[in-house]
Amino acid sequence: MTKKLTDRQKSRLWEQQRNVNFQASRRLEGVDSPLVTLTAEEIETRLAEIKGAQ
Repeated sequence: MTKKLTDRQKSRLWEQQRNVNFQASRRLEGVDSPLVTLTAEEIETRLAEIKGAQ
């Protein structure tokens, strides 16, 4: 039996797919940038760094 995804899992899956689609779209436009994947903890750390630099 298959388990249904929780709302949070659906949201994360959608965000990941959106990111992949965006990267593919940019490559079609001739812009090649690496795919960046961050954990929630890495995002919080990065935001704190950015906020501290302002």
